[in-house]
Amino acid sequence: MEITRRTDYAVRIMRAIAECESQEPISVRAISEQDGVPYQFARRISYDLTGAGLIKVTRGARGGAVLAYPAKDITLYDIVKVGQGEPICSRCVYGEDWCNHEENCLVREGWKELDKIVAQYLKSVTLADVCTGKADCGPGTDKTSAAKATASKSSGTVKKSAAKDKK
Repeated sequence: MEITRRTDYAVRIMRAIAECESQEPISVRAISEQDGVPYQFARRISYDLTGAGLIKVTRGARGGAVLAYPAKDITLYDIVKVGQGEPICSRCVYGEDWCNHEENCLVREGWKELDKIVAQYLKSVTLADVCTGKADCGPGTDKTSAAKATASKSSGTVKKSAAKDKK
């Protein structure tokens, strides 16, 4: 199975949103700039991610994207399906009339088993697993405060950290 550029970008977009989850929504433009995803491509992917119910996007000056679910509840499998469809290693397994050896193929069952293994692995890796905690949440935030927010969120002290920052 080959991961397409579109899927790679979808994972990067989701990771950026997940890492900024403790901040305000992050704009698609900010994600595009920080992760090197062409803006128009990032917009189209964000529409697909929204349509799949993985993110929520609000418009306006304070708008942007946020996760629809916690990062620990979104898997790479979910994102791959949005980026390129069901993860398959060989089209012959699912494409009718793709191969004229389909009836007596000796490896077809092997490819089906490989597809199951790949899907199982992708379902076992969550978005939280691929986050670094080193967020750059776009204009108006600095990496230090974003990283502190991410770290304090993971230790369950987000409210305490936010109160300290206001003083």
